[in-house]
Amino acid sequence: KIDENDVSKPLQIFHDPPLPASDSKLVERAMKIDHLSIEKLLIDSVHARAHQKLQELKAILRGFNANENSSIETALPALVVPILEPCGNSECLHIFVDLHSGMFQLMLYGLDQATLDDMEKSVNDDMKRIIPWIQQLKFWLGQQRCKQSIKHLPTISSETLQLSNYSTHPIGNLSKNKLFIKLTRLPQYYIVVEMLEVPNKPTQLSYKYYFMSVNAAEREDTPVMALLLQQFKENIQELVFRTKPGKQPRTGPKRKLSDDPCPVEPKKTKRSGEMCAFNKVLAHFVAMCDTNMPFVGLRLELSNLEIPHQGVQMEGDGFSHAIRLLKIPPCKGVNEETQRALDRSLLDCTFRLQGRNNRTWVAELVFANCPLNGTSTREQGPSRHVYLTYENLLSEPVGGRKVVEMFLNDWNSIARLYECVLEFARSLPDIPAHLNIFSEVRVYNYRKLILCYGTTKGSSISIQWNSIHQKFHISLGTVGPNSGCSNCHNTILHQLQEMFNKTPNVVQLLQVLFDTQAPLNAINKLPTVPMLGLTQRTNTAYQCFSILPQSSTHIRLAFRNMYCIDIYCRSRGVVAIRDGAYSLFDNSKLVEGFYPAPGLKTFLNMFVDSNQDARRRSVNEDDNPPSPIGGDMMDSLISQLQPPPQQQPFPKQPGSSGAYPLTSPPASYHSTVSQSPLVSLLYDAHTVSRTQSPGNLHAASSPSGALRAPSPASFVPTPPPSSHGISIGPGASFASPHGTLDPSSPYTMVSPSGRAGNWPGSPQVSGPSPATRMPGMSPANPSLHSPVPDASHSPRAGTSSQTLPTNMPPPRKLPQRSWAASIPTILTHSALNILLLPSPTPGLVPGLAGSYLCSPLERFLGSVIMRRHLQRIIQQETLQLINSNEPGVIMFKTDALKCRVALSPKTNQTLQLKVTPENAGQWKPDELQVLEKFFETRVAGPPFKANTLIAFTKLLGAPTHILRDCVHIMKLELFPDQATQLKWNVQFCLTIPPSAPPIAPPGTPAVVLKSKMLFFLQLTQKTSVPPQEPVSIIVPIIYDMASGTTQQADIPRQQNSSVAAPMMVSNILKRFAEMNPPRQGECTIFAAV
Repeated sequence: KIDENDVSKPLQIFHDPPLPASDSKLVERAMKIDHLSIEKLLIDSVHARAHQKLQELKAILRGFNANENSSIETALPALVVPILEPCGNSECLHIFVDLHSGMFQLMLYGLDQATLDDMEKSVNDDMKRIIPWIQQLKFWLGQQRCKQSIKHLPTISSETLQLSNYSTHPIGNLSKNKLFIKLTRLPQYYIVVEMLEVPNKPTQLSYKYYFMSVNAAEREDTPVMALLLQQFKENIQELVFRTKPGKQPRTGPKRKLSDDPCPVEPKKTKRSGEMCAFNKVLAHFVAMCDTNMPFVGLRLELSNLEIPHQGVQMEGDGFSHAIRLLKIPPCKGVNEETQRALDRSLLDCTFRLQGRNNRTWVAELVFANCPLNGTSTREQGPSRHVYLTYENLLSEPVGGRKVVEMFLNDWNSIARLYECVLEFARSLPDIPAHLNIFSEVRVYNYRKLILCYGTTKGSSISIQWNSIHQKFHISLGTVGPNSGCSNCHNTILHQLQEMFNKTPNVVQLLQVLFDTQAPLNAINKLPTVPMLGLTQRTNTAYQCFSILPQSSTHIRLAFRNMYCIDIYCRSRGVVAIRDGAYSLFDNSKLVEGFYPAPGLKTFLNMFVDSNQDARRRSVNEDDNPPSPIGGDMMDSLISQLQPPPQQQPFPKQPGSSGAYPLTSPPASYHSTVSQSPLVSLLYDAHTVSRTQSPGNLHAASSPSGALRAPSPASFVPTPPPSSHGISIGPGASFASPHGTLDPSSPYTMVSPSGRAGNWPGSPQVSGPSPATRMPGMSPANPSLHSPVPDASHSPRAGTSSQTLPTNMPPPRKLPQRSWAASIPTILTHSALNILLLPSPTPGLVPGLAGSYLCSPLERFLGSVIMRRHLQRIIQQETLQLINSNEPGVIMFKTDALKCRVALSPKTNQTLQLKVTPENAGQWKPDELQVLEKFFETRVAGPPFKANTLIAFTKLLGAPTHILRDCVHIMKLELFPDQATQLKWNVQFCLTIPPSAPPIAPPGTPAVVLKSKMLFFLQLTQKTSVPPQEPVSIIVPIIYDMASGTTQQADIPRQQNSSVAAPMMVSNILKRFAEMNPPRQGECTIFAAV
């Protein structure tokens, strides 16, 4: 207002209520007006009032804390209150005054709005309430600082934790201001931070740190139980720089790690940088626990299991930790010698943590003196490093018992394999030369042994111990150029594994692989695909060959679920083959579900290498001259047979062509032989008495061959046929570690007669057998097992007189025996390959051999099945069976023809038909030949279908004039080149093809003969451009016997089928019928076509 005393003076300012007298520039500006702006005066007044309110608030704070460090900002009236000193700008509480209402407004980064609103209300109601709020914010800020400090570490923090035993556990005694920090990599562990007031220092907090462990929660939502609670030491300085003795910590310019995060400068709020908020101590504790706790856990587990170790040690200038084991406990099932050797070779065993998530353990084992050197470049140094890794599941504590158990299991696996490898390494100097060439050690890394074998080393076998199943696990593969192919031994993988687990001997395993590789390569070429239409039930599929391994050296082949062939792989490149339908233990009994294959022995003898047979026999006779010995010479004989001491595991045998006896067992087995020379002699004698049979390899291939038994026939009674059936092994019982009663083991000879046990006390030993006087009488004579009645059929007939030694009488012919095929026939690997390899049918012109390639064995068994089918068909059809004295021959007759069906004597691989007409004048010889050739190539040949036989026998039963016309069509089919003037080739369909008109289901017999005759022809165009498929049509033809007319059968209409071809055929046949021939003349029809 205007000064009343002197109007010329400037205007005077009065405030109500009055402003406090102060030297503040704000108050001074608001008290005088030297300008003409009311707005400026108002603003200055409001600022002065705000400043006044803030000063009052500051006075309250100073009353609570004499050293309080707040400041008032003037630009925008605000009081900045540091809550925790030292305090960054963002951590201070800002109190503003609203310029319109004069109310306090509060702001603090990170604090939720609801809390701020509550604070504002209470402070505006009563300024003194600011004090408890600031006390509360101090603990909140302390928690925020802790959370920010460990944000980069693997943790989850929370103010509360559900604990089932909170009230009873010491954790309940801590102050209410605390923070729970869960270590995410170690979910069973927490760090608890307790925040406490500092006496007489209202803007400071003290921290206490605790380590807490909890039990594993059963479910996620259930509360855990607190176990251990332990406070960290106060002297953190020493903890951080705890180094190895003798090394001084490098302090240098690094910040001192102390409980006080930043040095305090009194009376000044720190505004630059936010590092004051960082809690170094907590961050260090979290990092230290994350790194060290797994090792602490592992150390405890090792101590609990009483495994000596060096404790947690620093490595690499204190950057990492490790635990070294001093001794690993011995393994169960491993002998002491192996254990000692393994312990001696182990130089070091160290556990370390690896990977970003700290959950992967690596145990490093360092070995010296490795017993085997592989071809791998990694395996050439003086020491070998083996790394075992273990992933810790989140549910498991890191470094818990599970890791130690897994390690001990792996150590057990190493020891088990080491035992085999040690034995293998010891026998390497004496290993037979052929096995050295056959195989090589590719990798031995203590965990597994990988051997490559075969002529090109293209197959591999890997051996390792499986600690879960407690047995050796074998896996097979292929390497190099062969990789991608299948390993032939996959067929017997299970059997190899069983054998190796019974006797973990690598040499024996290699021997079995050597003996079985060629046979299995041949066996795997057999067709195993199921086929339809093989029997009268055309929709039932039958598997051609089923491969059924019985043991690692015994493979059974089932042919169409009817016939069974047993193949025994033997050493020296041979196999023994017998008819598996006969029981192993009694030749008079058959194995359920199988039928004997008649003539099998004769057929197999065609593949016997006569030179090799004679060589084997001569070696045998050199070792065993046929001198009669009575029982009184027994003592001298036994003294002669005392075996020499065993100097090496593989004694070389006389007469074994430079090879080692591959059935030789480890030396431990030989000891049992030398203790009982009598039993071994008699057992050997029993074995040798049978070596004359093709069913057995000679004695020199067994360890007992070294005993040099003279001809045993003098004092051993001739075994009955039943014992011949199973004399298939080249060794006595001690050739195999499995004893005599395990027919599945390799190289074992099982004797069901039980003589081995009772011979020595039997009176039979003393008297000479009739076989001493006439060796030819013994069924063991190799030449006697051919059931062929005629000498010309025997492959040996021409050679036996030259190959047999001069002191042997000529062999006599035996009558055909049904059980002959149960006596094994010995074939070389190359002969077996020929027997099982698909090849063209021998003795047939290539054009007649047919497109279905199959092996000689399949042709023989197929022919036997067809002969069986024929026997059954003859009984059903209108044919008459004629009794025949010849084995394997079927004779029957129709109204006009007499027929004889038998296996081809030359090859035994095809069925041959011999036709004799009742009235010779009606038939030309070449017509009969066509009929016979058609039967051999098109009817009884591959793929051996019963319905082709049914159709053919119906044709044979047709009247002569019809059959002769059919024969003319057959001739056109067999010799298409002779009918050059024809534009189409013709084929006589014996079963209905899938592409035929839908008159009957495919695969059923295609000939019907009643008052009318129905048959099918397939016409194929001769002239066709190579890329195009030749045109082919199926024509169903009906011949009416009463009227003599030939016409096309009515074809049911089909969708999408061409009508043109059947219509043309039909018209031609009708035109032909109009010419009215006296009888069917199809051959002229094709000239017209």
